[in-house]
Order: sequence, then structure tokens, then C-alpha cells
Amino acid sequence: MQTKGPVPRSLFPEGDFRPALEAYVQINQLKQLFRQGWFLRGVPRDRCETVAEHTAGVAWLTLLLAPELSGLDADRALRMALIHDLGESHAGDITPSDGVSASEKHALERLALLQIVAGLPHGEEWLALWDEYESGETPEARFVREMDRLEMGLQAVIYGAEGLADPSEFITSARQTVVGGAGRSMLEELIASPKNAGPQYPSD
Repeated sequence: MQTKGPVPRSLFPEGDFRPALEAYVQINQLKQLFRQGWFLRGVPRDRCETVAEHTAGVAWLTLLLAPELSGLDADRALRMALIHDLGESHAGDITPSDGVSASEKHALERLALLQIVAGLPHGEEWLALWDEYESGETPEARFVREMDRLEMGLQAVIYGAEGLADPSEFITSARQTVVGGAGRSMLEELIASPKNAGPQYPSD
């Protein structure tokens, strides 16, 4: 698993921190963990997105677009967006090429969540939000999952415009999930931007 630097929790003695600080140091590990899909496709280390950067992008998209949907709890969706990748702090950014089954990936990430929320006064709420996201059965969960794919698609277009990666498979994947609404309009607008006319993107 490629990282920018040492795992922050490894730099300090175990058991010395209050629960909120312990959680923060573990969450901070996402700043060091590259999004492995980009790294594997040749994006250089100094430009490769981290999981923390991706999470921030998903949260911003949620903040921008959730209020436009009636009946959606925008605050709940935003909290879910911030929490949805926390399991990767210990499990890593597992990709299909790693050969890990979906059930094993889920178990590893949920175990990481349990480590992070241990002792937090609202830890059970965080875990419930993560479980809700994973199940994808509520409007908020489905929306945040869509924002997760939208952020990936938008980042793919940006990397493609910079000549750092072939965005085609990521755009195709994003289009399969982001099927309508403001999010799809954002994706198609960025793809069609005149300055991005050089790369050959897949057609819809």
C-alpha cells in the first residue's frame, strides 16, 4: 500500500491519548494514504491524490448539491460523507486488483471504524452512519455514494486534462452511477470543457 510517509499512529506510544485525540491521529493517517487507483495508473507521487483529499472532495460536493434535493437530510449526508472512508485509515485503500473479496474488505474497514470510535461519546452514531453508507439503502446513503463516484469522475477529468492519467475507465464508472441531476450535469460540463478537447474521452 503506497503512502506519502509514516503512519502517524506509529510515531507515538500506545494508550497515551484521550479518545478524541486518539481518533484524530488515526484519521490523520488518511492524509498519508494515496488513492491507490491513481498511483497504479502512473500519477506521480507529488500529484497523487490522498484518501483525505478525496474525502474532502466528496464532502464539498455533498455540501454543494444536497440542499437541492427535497426530502434529503443534508446535514446527515454531510456527516456520512466525512465518515465514509474512515475504514481505510487502517485497512488501506483496497482496490479490485488486490484480490480482496467485498465481504472481507467490509469486515476490515468496519474493524478499523471500531478502533477509531472507541471511547468517543458519539462513536455509535459514527458507526451507524458508516453502516448506513455501506448498505446504501437510505436516500442519504445513495446520494453520498453517488457523490463518491462523481468526485472520482471529476478528478479523472482533471488528471486527464493535465496529462497525468487516462481518465476513460473512471469516467465510464462515474457515468454508471451518476445517472442524472446536477451531479451528472457537472461531470458532463467538465468533460466538454474546451480546454479538455485534446484527450479522447469515452462517449456517454
